[in-house]
Amino acid sequence: MQRITRDEHATSAGLDALKAKIALILKHFPPSVASVYAIPRIGSGDVVEWWTELGGQPTRFHELDEDQQAALLERYNQRQETLGLLADELVTRGQPEQAASLRTLIGPPDLNNLYSINGDPVVVRWGLVPEPVVAAPPVPQPVVVRRVWRGWLWLLLGLLLGLLLWALWYWRLPAMNLLPGQSNYACRAKTPVGSELPPEFVVILDTSGSMNLNIDATKDDEDWYFKSRPQPEDDDPRTLRIFAAQTRLDVAKASLTGMINNLHPDIDTRLMTFAGCFRQPDHGVFNAAQRPQLIAGIQRLQANEGTPLASSLKKAAKQVNGRDRDAVIVMFVDGDDGCNENVCKVAQKIAIEQPRLRVNVVNIGDSSLSNCIAENTGGSIYSSRNASDLANALKNATEAVSECD
Repeated sequence: MQRITRDEHATSAGLDALKAKIALILKHFPPSVASVYAIPRIGSGDVVEWWTELGGQPTRFHELDEDQQAALLERYNQRQETLGLLADELVTRGQPEQAASLRTLIGPPDLNNLYSINGDPVVVRWGLVPEPVVAAPPVPQPVVVRRVWRGWLWLLLGLLLGLLLWALWYWRLPAMNLLPGQSNYACRAKTPVGSELPPEFVVILDTSGSMNLNIDATKDDEDWYFKSRPQPEDDDPRTLRIFAAQTRLDVAKASLTGMINNLHPDIDTRLMTFAGCFRQPDHGVFNAAQRPQLIAGIQRLQANEGTPLASSLKKAAKQVNGRDRDAVIVMFVDGDDGCNENVCKVAQKIAIEQPRLRVNVVNIGDSSLSNCIAENTGGSIYSSRNASDLANALKNATEAVSECD
């Protein structure tokens, strides 16, 4: 945890209410959503300080370039939309007071109090009443010598120490709303395998047309090809280069084969792929004995047409519980949604309705717009074009359902 700034002009009034709002967000979402709001604390000299769990150098909004500012505000707005969905859900659950408390956080940021930490937005000086200005000095009063009880200082230090210990304990817990399932199913301490239901597991493999490109093809190559549509047989040097082996789909097939062979025998695997914007084939569920059949089917897959990330995520989420049973979805993708849907809103809805469903994203392309899928559901993001790195990334992304090392 690091301090961002001290606030000489704020009082401690309402400090507990602000912490309660942060706790409410953390109850329903991973820490990445609550991290937008810096944590207020009382520092030396009874001065309010603003702290964050994020690591990295805090940079003021006005010190960023235009592209960085736009990206920061976009990420801030995504977090705001998430809070709005949660507030709506709390109303339907009969908790209007908590919903109203959350809605006070929704609104445009004060750019003078907005920071970027590794691209994540953090707001300071939110919600506290400024120190009142004293118009005139007080009238002198007779000095009365009293013995002041200083036990309150030790009490305050004890409370702050307790809060610090609680925070350290909290952030060591799994990110999925303090529920089990983040750790490896086979490795959980004091939990014999078979005493609980194994996590449900779905792999979404991007089989859009861009997966036919070479693993080293860049975003510029991709944009150029899909704009000009040259054919490989045209003998254009750039076309030949970006369609040369090894393709993204080749790497995906090899990585998935290694991942499947490493799964825990209790884990059944559902495979879903793309077939344009209006169809996401569900290839069914494969148990441990059927894994050779699953691997053979993956090797036969072909890539073509669009990238329906949002539709496939919605469909996959419907196939698992994610409420009172853990579930893991791994999306092996190479770009953004290409079918005019908002995948971030889909992920936000999943986070509210299925808090025990984690979605990990293995990104083989350049875009980071699909990162919100993992950020909203407490999952992880892995991005690379290196074949061996991607194999390791996929291994890490499926750790919760793999054999115990």
